Amino acid sequence: MANVHGIAKGAAPLPDAPLQGARIAVTRAGDRGAPLAALLAAAGATVHELPLTRIEALEGTALEEGLTAVAFDWIVLTSVNAVTHLAQAIARVGGASRHGRARLAVVGSTTAAAVEAEGWGEPAVRPEQAHAEGLLDALASRGDVAGRQVLYPCAAGARDVLPDGLRALGAEVQVVPVYRSAPDPDGQARVRALVAASVLDLVTVAAPSAVDALQDAVPPEHAGRLPVACIGPVTARAARMAGFPVAIESTASTTEGFARAIIATWPVHAMSRAGNSVRPRLP
Repeated sequence: MANVHGIAKGAAPLPDAPLQGARIAVTRAGDRGAPLAALLAAAGATVHELPLTRIEALEGTALEEGLTAVAFDWIVLTSVNAVTHLAQAIARVGGASRHGRARLAVVGSTTAAAVEAEGWGEPAVRPEQAHAEGLLDALASRGDVAGRQVLYPCAAGARDVLPDGLRALGAEVQVVPVYRSAPDPDGQARVRALVAASVLDLVTVAAPSAVDALQDAVPPEHAGRLPVACIGPVTARAARMAGFPVAIESTASTTEGFARAIIATWPVHAMSRAGNSVRPRLP
């Protein structure tokens, strides 16, 4: 059964709860979804934790082979999952000392925190714009990328923006898919049931893969009437292409920033549900 967060039965409503009455689905899994669900529930919402995707490691030893064969100058990381897989591969090949000299470039504060938690120190590059284009711009502004060996462990099907852009800057880039985001059939079924029962006001999506899973779960005739809250322009673009109305597009990559965007926008969204398109961009 899905986790549902809300005000305890018999308890008085939270004073001035900005999300009072809102019914929101959080589609991130486990540790990534629970903090967002808790923040939205604390603001008065009834929150359904319904993971739409799950992370699956890819078979093979390409990452270990790359770490053994090349002393990389840069390692580019765009997700916590990439950090986790890299740490496991380094531990398996015993290459911590060899690759400890590599500079790290990351997307987002959450990825940066995961890097520091592994004991790798503060990343050399972490742009304010938490997306691939922002990271590429930050690296392009430096003079130490051309001719360098760059490792990019990533998700299967990741966009080519970073590797293509880095190669255009003169870098030698090794792209190694190490995991994939697969649909979670159980979460999809639960979302489908809630949509059919008309008991969802908003669905949060944090990546294009979540949009794809939501699109597969929801009948086409419902997609145009199911508002979504997105992290970043890439996810928002995917949602619009899939036919979902984007009610909230947060430019913040953190859980707290995403929650603030939803809390700040909900009154406007609630008033516009009759038919106006509301697509604010919030920090």
